[in-house]
Amino acid sequence: MRLAAWNCNQAFRRKQHHLLDLEPDIAVVPECEDPEEKGDWSSWTDWEWTGGDPHRGIGVFTRNDIAISDTTEIAEADHFLHVETDAVDVLAVWAMNDRENPRQRYIGQVHTALETHPQLVDEDTIIAGDFNWNVTWDESPNSPLRGGFADVRGALNGAGLYSAYHAARGDEFGEEMKATFYMHKKEERPYHIDYAFVPGHRIKQETEVTVGRYEDWIDASDHMPLLITI
Repeated sequence: MRLAAWNCNQAFRRKQHHLLDLEPDIAVVPECEDPEEKGDWSSWTDWEWTGGDPHRGIGVFTRNDIAISDTTEIAEADHFLHVETDAVDVLAVWAMNDRENPRQRYIGQVHTALETHPQLVDEDTIIAGDFNWNVTWDESPNSPLRGGFADVRGALNGAGLYSAYHAARGDEFGEEMKATFYMHKKEERPYHIDYAFVPGHRIKQETEVTVGRYEDWIDASDHMPLLITI
């Protein structure tokens, strides 16, 4: 099974061919428009979407006859969506800033979602998307948060879920060799902030994880796609 996570930087209807070329079975797409509003989605088998702005929400799209059977939205985070499919359950993440409740911003939202909805996460769930955070920021001056990346990683590891990128490539957290995001689309400002935590029993020696190259994707988005084959 191939899963892709890609913050498309809006207008996914005009960019979806880039992701379809990767042939994912399931795609987690932060910052995409509501497919009910516009676009031709006939290349996908099924999809679900959530968000307060019809132009910028988060969607989960499936191919190859994978059907979505149930969905759960998370009240504490507008852009988190749990979907059940006949292949695997997915918790799609787009962690955002929260100026009204700074402790709840970015990775703090992920921590809260895991804390308040533990029933949505088990050893058969994949959690993927734009976490908007790197462990090197856990001790930044703008902290404290409800929970940092280290807390989230610990909780996910405790549930039997592990970062596919780090497991496959051997990079240490905070020392990632491949960036998934380029601030202001500048190549000299790379960060690794997109993740896919997958069940440990699905990570094999042949597990493949690739990150899109800057020169191939920067015209479409400031984020690079993360593609996992398990």
